[in-house]
Amino acid sequence: MNLSGQIALNAARLLQQRAQGYADRALRLAREGAELAAARLEVEGPRLSALAEAGLRATELSYQCLDQLLRQGLTGARAALTDGAERLRITAEAGSLSALYDAQRATLPASRKRIARELGSAWEIVLATSRELAKVAQSARHDLDQGRAKRGRPGSRSRLRAGTRAPRRRATAANHKRPQS
Repeated sequence: MNLSGQIALNAARLLQQRAQGYADRALRLAREGAELAAARLEVEGPRLSALAEAGLRATELSYQCLDQLLRQGLTGARAALTDGAERLRITAEAGSLSALYDAQRATLPASRKRIARELGSAWEIVLATSRELAKVAQSARHDLDQGRAKRGRPGSRSRLRAGTRAPRRRATAANHKRPQS
């Protein structure tokens, strides 16, 4: 083999060795990244499940509340129609304007009590639902806090491993002061 062939062969071997080092480092970094990602997924999985379950329970409670409020509204509408029919009967049977006024005025306390009772029932529905939603939120927060405690300090990053470089700092004008003449 001539001299140029030997130089080319040695250069190829050196490049291959250097490329192998880069490939080995890339593979090592990929493995470490995959291990870190897998560990985080294992920790975050239960937290995501807790959030999903809390969301489902909150949605269920909201639908139950809406259903109860609609049923209460229908009951109130029926009662209002019954009151309206009663008032129309009173109007039809009234012999004079003063008798009509007195009869209509006599129905006001019962109507006022019915409306107050309906509003109270609607308020109880909303209040009970808000209590249940607060319990769901507290439970979800407790589950998330426990998951955070298992994982470690929130937002913590693992320390630099031996053989890895620290991230490069960005060059700024403050880092490169010009000598004054």
